[in-house]
Formats: sequence, C-alpha cells, structure tokens
Amino acid sequence: MATARFTTVPPAADRVGCRRPLLAGLLIVAGMVAPGSAEAAGPPAVPAAWVTGVTASSAVLRAEINPEGLSARYHFEYLTLAAYEANLEGGHEAFFGAAKAPVSDAGVGSGTAPVPVSFTLSAPVNPLASGTAYRYRTVAANEAGTKAGPVRSLRTRSTGSPPRLPDDRGWEPVSPVDKGGGAIARPGGLFGGGTIQAAAGGGALTYGSATAFADPVAAPPISQYLSVRGSGGWSTVNISPPMEAGGYGDQSDGAPFKLFSTDPGRGMVLNGRLCAVKGTCPPSYSLWSGGSFQTLPSAPGLRFEGATADLRHAVFGTDDGLYEWSGGALEQVSAVPATLAAPIGAVSGDGSRVYYTLLEDGPTYLYHAGVGAQPVPETVGGNAAFQGASDDGSLAYFTRAGHLYRFSAAAGTSIPIAAGVAGALAVSGDGSRVYYQDSSGLELWQEGTVKQIVPGAAVTLPSDYPPATGTARLNAGGTVLAFLSAAPIGDFDNVDAETGEPDTELYLYDAVAGSLLCASCDPTGERPAGSASMPGALVNGTTTAYRPRVLSADGRRLFFDTTDALVSSDTDSANDVYEWEAPGEGSCAEAPGCVGLVSAGRDEGGSFLDASADGSDVFFLTGDSLVASDPGSIDAYDARIGGGLLEPEAPIPCNGDACQPLPSAPDDPNAGTSVEGPGNRPPHYAKERQDHKHPGHRHKHRHHRHRKGGR
Repeated sequence: MATARFTTVPPAADRVGCRRPLLAGLLIVAGMVAPGSAEAAGPPAVPAAWVTGVTASSAVLRAEINPEGLSARYHFEYLTLAAYEANLEGGHEAFFGAAKAPVSDAGVGSGTAPVPVSFTLSAPVNPLASGTAYRYRTVAANEAGTKAGPVRSLRTRSTGSPPRLPDDRGWEPVSPVDKGGGAIARPGGLFGGGTIQAAAGGGALTYGSATAFADPVAAPPISQYLSVRGSGGWSTVNISPPMEAGGYGDQSDGAPFKLFSTDPGRGMVLNGRLCAVKGTCPPSYSLWSGGSFQTLPSAPGLRFEGATADLRHAVFGTDDGLYEWSGGALEQVSAVPATLAAPIGAVSGDGSRVYYTLLEDGPTYLYHAGVGAQPVPETVGGNAAFQGASDDGSLAYFTRAGHLYRFSAAAGTSIPIAAGVAGALAVSGDGSRVYYQDSSGLELWQEGTVKQIVPGAAVTLPSDYPPATGTARLNAGGTVLAFLSAAPIGDFDNVDAETGEPDTELYLYDAVAGSLLCASCDPTGERPAGSASMPGALVNGTTTAYRPRVLSADGRRLFFDTTDALVSSDTDSANDVYEWEAPGEGSCAEAPGCVGLVSAGRDEGGSFLDASADGSDVFFLTGDSLVASDPGSIDAYDARIGGGLLEPEAPIPCNGDACQPLPSAPDDPNAGTSVEGPGNRPPHYAKERQDHKHPGHRHKHRHHRHRKGGR
C-alpha cells in the first residue's frame, strides 16, 4: 500500500506567491515610470511548483518563476518531513538546515512572464532515501527582494513489490458466471434504477440487470438479484416480483425495488400492474421478505417517499396527504398534500418522528406519533430547505435565505447558527455537530462553537450537500468527515498533469485530532492524472433513498474511485477502486494513512458499488476476469478481508488413446492359448515365472492403463 498524504494548510506567505503590482508593465506617461524599469518591478513570483518522475531514489522538482522585470535567480530547498516538523516544533524556520539544489543559484532572465524551471534530485549529489517523505519549496530572488514559493511535498517510492490488495483481501465473484448473455447494470443504468445495496454486515449484495437469469427466472424491465455468501461461496437468486405485461410501462419507475433494509432481508417493491400504468387503478406496493411478497394498503396517487433503515416504517405520499406504514394500515401524517422533507434522514430511526414539507416551497412540519404535527419555526412562509436531523429526530437543521438554523423539538424553537450558508454537508447522529459551507469556508458548528476547517467560499463542491443526497459522508460518531474539493488545499498541487485544470480530490477531516488529509492525492506528490469521486444517493426510479457506504462506521476506512494511478500496480489508465485506511488499521502501518488498490488496475478497471459497515467487504463492478472461473462480461466482485474462494481444479484434457475406455472383462478369465485342446500344446511355464510375479505384473499394467485412461 502507498502512504496517504497528510495535508497542512501553510501560512498565507507560503501558500501564495507575490503578485505583480497593479501598475507593473503598464505604459505610463507624464513623468511616470516606464514598463520594465526597476521602479515598476518587484520581487519575483513563484506561481506554481510541482514534482514529476518520482522513483525510489530520485525526483524532478519543477516550478514556474516570474522574474517581474528584473534579472532573477532561483534554487530549490528540500528536507525530510521529519526534519521539517522538528523545525516547526523547535521554533526554527521550517526549512532550517535544508539542502539546496542547485548549490549555486540558476538564472531565469528578466522577463515578465512565468518561466518553467526544473532540477533532478538524484545520487550522488542529491540522494533521496526510498519510502521517505520530504518537503520542498522554490526560492527566487532579484534586486527587489526574495520570494519563497508554495511548500510542496513528495514521497519517494518504496522498493520491493507491495501486495496488490490491502488488508489481505481476496477477490470473490459475487454475480454468477452464467448471466444469460447479459451483464450486471451500473448504478442508474436501468430506467434510472436497479437498486444496488450491500448488507451492513457484509456477505450479501443486491443488484439489477436487464437480463433474466438465476432461479427463478423472471423478466420485468429490470430483474433484481440477491447474492449471498455461504460456506461454499456465493449463490444468487432472482427476487423479481410477478408482473403483468407492460405493468411497469416505460417510465423511470420501471425499477420494481425501491429500497432494501440493511440486511438486506426486506425490500420495498412497486407492484407491476397494467391498470396502474393506464391510471385505472391506484399504484400499490409490496414488502418483499424472505422470498414472499406482502401487499401493502393502497391509495390514489400512492408513491414511496422514504423509510427507516430496517424498513419496518415507511412513508408514502398520496393525492391528499402523507401517510406512514408500520405493519398495518396507513396512518395519516398530513391531511393535505405534502412530501417528505428529505428522502434520507427525515424519518427517525424508530419511525416516531417525521419531518415533511407542504407543497414544493411550503413550511416544514414535524409529525410526532401520538402527539401530532407542529410547524418548524422560521420555515413558515416557505423557501426553507431541510438539511438533516439527529437519529431520533429531536434536533433538525434547515436553511432559509442563506441562514442556517437549528430546531429543537423539545423546546419547539429554532436558533440561527450562521449566515451566507450554501448548504450543510453532514449532521452527526446525536445532532450536536453540523458541518456546512458558508462564504468563509468549510465550517464545523458544535454546541455553539464554530471552527473553520478549510478557508474558501467554494472549498467544497455543490455535490457535497445536502446530507440526504450529497457525496459528503460522516462516520457514526460524527467526528470524521469525508468531502470532495477541486480547490487547492494544503501542500498538494491538484492541477491536472495533462489538462492544466484543477482535479477533484477526496479529503478527510478528523474533528478529534484536528487533522485534515488528502486521501486520494498521489502519495508521491506528483500532479494528478484524473479526478477522484464517490457516489451520493443512488437514483432508483423516482427514489433516492440510499447512499452507499464509502466511509466505514469508525471513519478509519474510505473507498473511492479515481482515474489517477496512485500505486505502481495500477496500469490501466481507467477508473479504479481504491481504499484509504488509517494507521494501525488492517495492513497500514504508516502515518498518516495508506492507499491501496481494490480493483485490478488493469484492462477495464472497476467502479465502486457499496461496502459493509466496517469496510471488510468492498463491492465493485468490473469487466475484468479476476478469477479463472470468470469468462468475462461485467460482474460484481467482493474484495473481502481474508477472502478468496478455492477455484475448482481444471480437468486434465485427454489426448489420443488416453480418451479410449477400458475394454470389458472377458467372459472366460482364462486366456484361450492357455487351455489345452486340439491345436494347442500343453501350457509350459519357465521355472522362474512359476510364482506370483506374473499375475502381479499384469495387474499393475492394467492399473497403469486405467490411470492413463482416466486423465
């Protein structure tokens, strides 16, 4: 595994090079200075610095230097990360005692445009140790002053061949070899649906395909499958419900299954009825459990809105209101048309509290079973957006007109938290923490205290929020946040090596340690060759009620996709699945963490599907044949800790005489030539053969032929 990158946010003087004065380079008249004069120039600028060609013992340091109109010279400074941190802890200048390369400053002319420069660090003059982290910077000077460029990091590659899979994982094909000539569908690839969901405990995965296979065979527009791991490996059944011809129409709701429980032993199913498609009967749903289907109560305009994780409480919208199902009849939540405030997080874990919104921009209400409904203050008048709630629904967060509010069900009041808020990324399970993006940066609010994680009005992506559908993730304890960013954060240059545009990287913030690191950045420090990604809520028809587990419950494992090759065994230039894990977790023994390849890193690569809650099972889709029994097609695989199934031994092919069956035994066991009679002389045996060796030899010979024929 490769060591993950630890990101610090250096002081502004280290992050940003000096910009040219506003008047520099302008043609000034009436006694003012002319362009290129000493008065118009300033210290040189270092707008960019990066590294390429990192090996176990060498690296090429690169930078762009703008002389700013005066003759300028430069050099690089570098030292180990350990020495860099020791300098900071000891109160020294960060690069105190750093090596200089080249030893004598090199010139870059006196122009006013950035000039590319480079220097190769290699033995014997500038040796680098393998598997070692370094910090470096560019220092440029002219008559107007000296300027240091941004602090960057590099890590030399380790010698030896690292294991292909981290944590002693083994690939196991989940979907069956025989798929009727079809393939497993990618998320959102079938009618905008095809539910993909893994068991929280691992060992089970449900997915869809446009092809009917497995037992029993069924063929709605999308066939749903459940694969379960047993002692002998993975077995698959087609759990698609019975349907009428044309019972799902050609709309996005052609995906029968909407959501599964965390087992996944229960599933919410849209019944395929032609009359519902034609509008002559109301839509209806069934609960799939243990192979059987229980039809639920129906109503005009019935639509699935959301449910609890165990699928024992579900919320449905109708033409005239909102209802909750808890095993019996539909119980009214709202007597007027309404929608669930969010597809995920608006229903408490026990189903007793439900947040809903009247109309599209109406006020938000909280329904409490046995108590009734109450409006959420500050949402009356509409245009409020529900962001998330605690697991028990007692605390909730919402935005309105750029302000973020916290609502307490017990007090029945809301308090303002922040202004200029674009959205919330995550809410902790106990409701005590909310992470949000405002005009200043990425912030953490915790019981009245605000802490800035990263500065910048656009440091996160709009896709990171809101919590119900966004890509950002929070661990079960609410202390580890994973988010995507295309902004330059810390000491990594995220400018794409080919396009020159910023790539998206995946970051982890630990609120307890107060640390921020880039999980998807190339550990060597080289510029990326593609962006990292992780899925938000998966679309299944008109439902977005599930988000795959990309972050383990304890926050110590994180899974993502990237086209960047983060380890040397990734050679396909395609999208692949990676794992980041914290020091001391699995096979990672290095701070601040390790990155390892989960998919093959060859040929077609792979795409992340889902993971178990602890990250022991990682499910991904690939067109590569990763085991001998897989002849091809697109399959679902599990990279399982301690996994890997025994492959059946291939039969030894027979050739020539070895394919002939053994002759049947003669009726008379005595050979004809040994029977005394007309034309036959009496049998004669040599003295040395009158023992048991001859029969024994014949028996061995027949046994030998039998073995040969059996090959």
